[in-house]
Parts: sequence; C-alpha cells; structure tokens
Amino acid sequence: MNITLAIILTSVAIIIATLVPTYLISRKKKATADDWAIANRELPIYVVVGTQFASVIGGGVLVGHLANAYTNGIGIVIYGILMVTPFLLLAFLAKWMRKNQFSTIPDIFKKLSNNNKFIIILASIMTMLFPFGWITSQITAFGSIYAELTGINYTALCIVFALVSLLFIMPAGLKTVAWTDFIFACFMVVMLIITAVYGTKLAGGFTGIASNVEPNLISLSDSFQKIGLATILLWLFAILPGGLTNQLYYQRICAIKDEKQVNKSLILSAIVSFVGFLWAVYMGVTIQSINPAIEASAATGWFMSQLPLVLLAGFAGLIFATMMSTVSSAVQSIVVNISRDIVNVVKPGMNEKQILNLSRIFSVITVAVALVMCLIFTDTLTWLVATAGFSAATLLCPIFVGFILKEKNFLTNFGIGLSMIMGIVGASIGLMLDTIFNYAIIGILFSLAGLLVGSAVTRKNYNYQRRNIETEERILKEEY
Repeated sequence: MNITLAIILTSVAIIIATLVPTYLISRKKKATADDWAIANRELPIYVVVGTQFASVIGGGVLVGHLANAYTNGIGIVIYGILMVTPFLLLAFLAKWMRKNQFSTIPDIFKKLSNNNKFIIILASIMTMLFPFGWITSQITAFGSIYAELTGINYTALCIVFALVSLLFIMPAGLKTVAWTDFIFACFMVVMLIITAVYGTKLAGGFTGIASNVEPNLISLSDSFQKIGLATILLWLFAILPGGLTNQLYYQRICAIKDEKQVNKSLILSAIVSFVGFLWAVYMGVTIQSINPAIEASAATGWFMSQLPLVLLAGFAGLIFATMMSTVSSAVQSIVVNISRDIVNVVKPGMNEKQILNLSRIFSVITVAVALVMCLIFTDTLTWLVATAGFSAATLLCPIFVGFILKEKNFLTNFGIGLSMIMGIVGASIGLMLDTIFNYAIIGILFSLAGLLVGSAVTRKNYNYQRRNIETEERILKEEY
C-alpha cells in the first residue's frame, strides 16, 4: 500500500468513526435551536474538556510550535502557559454567565447595554472575526500539508475538507460538534502518546536526547534569552487578549450540564491543553537532537518521513482531526452569532425551525466564503493574526471592565459603543504605524480610554433616563 492510499483510508476511517456516533447522539431527539447554540446545556464535563482541548490543540501546535521548539528550545513553554491562562481567567466570569443564561459573547453585551441593537450587532461582527481567521488558516494548512504528503491537488483538498466539515456541523450544531471534538480528542491523545514514544526511541532514549541536543535548548534561562524579551512580550499581548475574547470557550462554559462543574472543567481544560502543548515542546527538542540540520518549518514533515507507514497514516489522521475540530467549532460559533445575535435582533420573533434553517444555510455560506479566501489568499496567517487582534481590541475591555463595574451604575451605552469603536481605531493606527507594540494592545488601551471617558461624560444623563424607563416599566407592570 502506498502512502497516499494509506493516508486517505485513515482519514476516511476517522471521519466514519466520528460521524456515526455523533449522528446517533443527535438523532435521539429532534434538534432544537438550543442544541445548535449551546448543546441544550446538556454536555457532560468530559465532553466539555475534550472539545476545549480539541479546539486549542490545532495544526499550529503540531507544526508551528513544534518548529518553534526545534529552534528555540523548552523556553516556548511560556507560550503554552499563556495559551491556557484564559481558561483560568474565564472562571471569574463563569458563574455570572451561567446565572444570566448567556449563550454567546453578544449576550454579555445585551445585558450590559440593556439590549442596544447597535452594540449587539457590532459585538457580533467583532466576535466572528477570530473564529473566521481560524477557519481560513486551518483549511489552508490542511491543503498545504496533505498536498505535500499525498501529491493530491491543493485546491481539491481544500474543497473536500471544507465540504466534510459541514457534515460535523449540520445535524445539531454545537451538540454534534462537541461530541465530534471529544472523539477527535481521544484519538489525538492516543496518537500524541504513540508518536512521543516512537520519537524517544528514534533519538536513543532520554539519554540520547540529552547528550545530542544543544545545551542552550534545554536550559530555561538560555532558551528564554534565545527567544528574546520582545517576542515573549508580543506573545503576552497577543495570546491572552485573543483567548479571553474567543467565543468558543464561552459557548462551552454555557453548554455544560452541571453548572457547579464549570470551573472544574476550565481547570481541567487548561491542564490537558497545556500537556498537549508540552508534546510539541518535547518533540521539537527530540527532533533537533536527532537531526539538527533541517529547516525548522520542515521538522514535523521530516519526523513523519521517519515513521513506519501505519504510524505515518495515523499521524496524518491526527493532523486531519485537529484541524477539522477547529474548523467545525469555528463555523458553528460564527453561525450562532449570525442567526441568534444579528438576524434575530434585526428580525425578532423567529421560531426554532426558522433559526435552525438559517443556521444551516449560513453554515454553508460561511464555509464557502472561507474556502474562496483560502484559494485566493494562501497566506492566511496574516488574516489569523489580524482577526484575533481586532477582535480582542474591540471586545476585551467592555467584557471584563463591564463585568467589574456592572453593579456600579457607571457604564453607559455611549461608553460601551465608544469603547468598541476606539478599539478598532486604535488597532488600525497601531497596524499602520507598525510599532514595536502589538497593535491589539494599542487598540485595547484606546478601548479602555473610550469606555471610561465615554461613560463618565454621559453617566448622569444616562442613569436619569434609565431610572425613568425602569419606573415606567414598573408602573405599567403594576397597572397590568
């Protein structure tokens, strides 16, 4: 059996093994709008942890961060710490989110702004940016990697991958996506363990790794120095804000069945995701100890070329699973924003069948738009970074500062709206100036200034109007 056939058969087997149980789960009862958005708040904790893990450990960890460890050593563990820290910080919001029955990030803005349509729609648009960047980057990465492995045309691979992703979304949205991710996660864990064991054996054991690798790569201080303070600060300012405004994490907080286990699920998600990242660190250093003469970007590909056919096909399946879980989760997240947070605000009163039909239609449209962009703009890393930066610059301050000040009668709709607009302006200015500071941070600082100044200026009049509205509502309720 040749490599191409082995990889195709493995990928097909993974698709079938994942789709069959998830379809059976979704067929137990007729899908509802709540199934699509938040799995009807019925996910057990192990599924929540599995889907969080599968969403975090994407192709970037398997290829990009492994290459980073190959070049810079164990110091990139700091990236992994920053990557999982949002799970721990979101624990502060989790109880409030569940108490208010939120489903998406725009639901937070609905609460803070008292259902202001402009704020809700703008928040929805900016929320969708980050997952859209994930979709384009994963489709492009899959097409590039599989084209190199199999020799199949890049365009054809991207089209097939995009079409298959819809199979994981269409039945019941997050409900099927989450269970699919859990099955993917189980397969990913098995393959990460097997490849780590095989890599260790290939390197001559731990002794062989330690004796052959460059000493500065396994010294934290030397590795940090090799990475450089500027890069570490860039990671700090880019990863934390991006993770804290990633709606995929929020949805899974809202979807867990037992809300008393929300914080436990976030802690476990952080732990298992960090362990998954450590695999990339370990394998990068291991490969460097075996062959220090290859290009860092080719480290994963070189390791795959050393694997027996069965393991090579399994590793290719691992790449497929990680990228597919990210794409299906991201598409579902975007579609929820469109159908529930934009269309339903512009045209309220839709029934569940209409919402479900719209969700499926917009799933196809979202995948089609992302696919076209992948085929035209193959350098999607720029899109990924930009979408994450602008999303964080717009949403971070209103969410977290809003949470802190929610009981202080300080925030106003003008302040929230100005904060979001200033976030976009600040990020745009930072991008054009191309300074040493990450433009997302410049946008966040602009956003914070807009929130505080805008609310302070309009606070008195806003609170006066709000009290009048609340008084009128109370009188009407009493009369009724």
